[in-house]
Amino acid sequence: MTKMIKRLIIFFLFIYILLSGSMVCFAGTVSTDINGIDDTLYPGVKAKIQALQAQYPNWIFKVEYTDLDWNEVINGEHQGHGAGNSARNLVPANNASYAGLWICEICGEVYYDTGKWYCASIEALEYMIDVRNSVNKTDVFQFLELSSTEDYSNNETVKTKLREMAATTDYLDEDCINAIINAANTYDVNPYYLMAKIIQEQGYTTKTLIAGNGYKGQYIGVYNFFNFGASGNTEESVILAGLAYASSQGWTSKEISIEKGAALIAKNYIVKGQDTLYYQKFNVIGPNNLYQHQYQQNILGAQSEGTKLRKIYLQIDPDLSGNYVFTVPLYKNMPASACPRPSTTEKHKETTELLMGDVNQDNTVNIIDAVALINYLNGQNEVSENGILASKVTGRNDVSIVDAVCLINYLNGDAVFAVNSIKTGTLIQNTNVTLSKSPNGGIIYQASKDASIKILSLGDTLVNNNYWDLIVTSKGYYGYIPRGSWK
Repeated sequence: MTKMIKRLIIFFLFIYILLSGSMVCFAGTVSTDINGIDDTLYPGVKAKIQALQAQYPNWIFKVEYTDLDWNEVINGEHQGHGAGNSARNLVPANNASYAGLWICEICGEVYYDTGKWYCASIEALEYMIDVRNSVNKTDVFQFLELSSTEDYSNNETVKTKLREMAATTDYLDEDCINAIINAANTYDVNPYYLMAKIIQEQGYTTKTLIAGNGYKGQYIGVYNFFNFGASGNTEESVILAGLAYASSQGWTSKEISIEKGAALIAKNYIVKGQDTLYYQKFNVIGPNNLYQHQYQQNILGAQSEGTKLRKIYLQIDPDLSGNYVFTVPLYKNMPASACPRPSTTEKHKETTELLMGDVNQDNTVNIIDAVALINYLNGQNEVSENGILASKVTGRNDVSIVDAVCLINYLNGDAVFAVNSIKTGTLIQNTNVTLSKSPNGGIIYQASKDASIKILSLGDTLVNNNYWDLIVTSKGYYGYIPRGSWK
C-alpha cells in the first residue's frame, strides 16, 4: 500500500509539472520548458539539451533556475586552502591528465586528504561546474534523478545486472546484492546508483574500510562502504576517521553498512534536494549550506559516477530508450561560451616574493634602492626583471622619476608609499575592496570597510592601466584587485 501511495503521489506531481511547465523547488524554479530557456542569459544550454532530446526522445529534461551568480558559485567552491584546511575540491595528484592548470593557483602541489590529491584550480572548477561541458550522451547521467519508488524485490533483471557489476569486484557478494535491493526499496533510491556509488568509493578491490579487519588493531569487524566520515590529510587519518564513524554507527557487517549507509544518503542528500550526482558534488541548491554538505571532494566524482551509472543502463537498455529524468542547473551571468578544459601543460605563474621598492632585490628597501633606481632611469646600470617590477612604486606601468621621488619620500618617513611597500603574505587591516574574478572583470565580492585582506600574489601584467594582485579576504573570498585600491 505504501509503495502504491508513493507512486500515485509521484504520478500526480509529474502531471502537474507537465501541465504547468515549472514548479518551486529547494533552491529556485524548476521547469520542463526547454524551448523557453533564454539564450541571452544561458547561452548554449538550450541547444545542448535539444540535441540530446532529438537523439533520445523519451528522455525528460528539467532545468533548475538556481538564481545564483556564476562567479559567486565558482568562488564559493574555491575555498579551504592551506595547511589544516579541507579544500572543497580536489584533483588527482601526480596525474598527467590533471596537471598544469588543473592544480590550484593558490595551493600549488600541496597534498590533501590521503596525500594523493591536490587542491583544484578555478579553471578546473569552471570546466567541471559548467553544465554545457556535461550535457552530452557520455556525461549527462550525472544529472539523472536518483530517487525511485519502484519495487525491486522481485525484479530479476535488476538483480542480474547488479550481479554482473558485483562480479567486477572482489568484495561484493550475494548478500551485498540483497542489501542494495533492500535499501533501494526501503529508502526509495535507485539501486544502480547505489552500486555505482559503492564502486566509485571503493574501486574494484577490497580496501581497508570494507575488509572488516580494522586498522592497526583498532575497529576490527566494522565496515564503511560509502566512506562516511572518512576525511583527513593523511591516508592513516582518513582510514581511522572512516572506521571510527562506522563503529559509532554500529556497522558491523557488509549488509548493515550498505543498508544504513544508503539510508544516510537518502536522508541527508536525496530528500534534501541533492537528488543528482551533480548536486551531491556541487551543492548549489542550499539553501543554508551552499557549497558545503558535499558528498566528496573529488572534483571528478559526479562525472565518474555518472559514467559508471550510464554503463549499467547500457547493459539493461542498449538504446537508452527509457524515460530517464534529468535536472540541469542554470546560473546567472554564465560565460558566453562553455568554459574550456584546463591545459595540462601550462602552469600558473609561481608566486614571487616581491618587496615593492626593492630595486636591487636584496630583500631590504633602503637608500641603495633609491640610488639604483635613479641610476637605472639615467641608463647607468641594468636591473633584473623583478627589480624593474619592484621599481614601479606607484603601481603604474612606466618606471619614472615619480617612482624615485616616492621611494625617497618613503625612506624619509612619508607614509604615502607605505601602502605599496608590500610583499606576498602581507596582511592589510580595515580596508574596502571590490574583488574581481580576473583582471578583465566579473565582480565576485564587495568587502566591507572593516575587512582585512592578505596579499597572495603580485601581478606583473598591466591590464586596464593597473597591476592586479591576487588576495584573500578575512571572510575567505579570493579574487583580484587593482594595486593600491585597498588604500
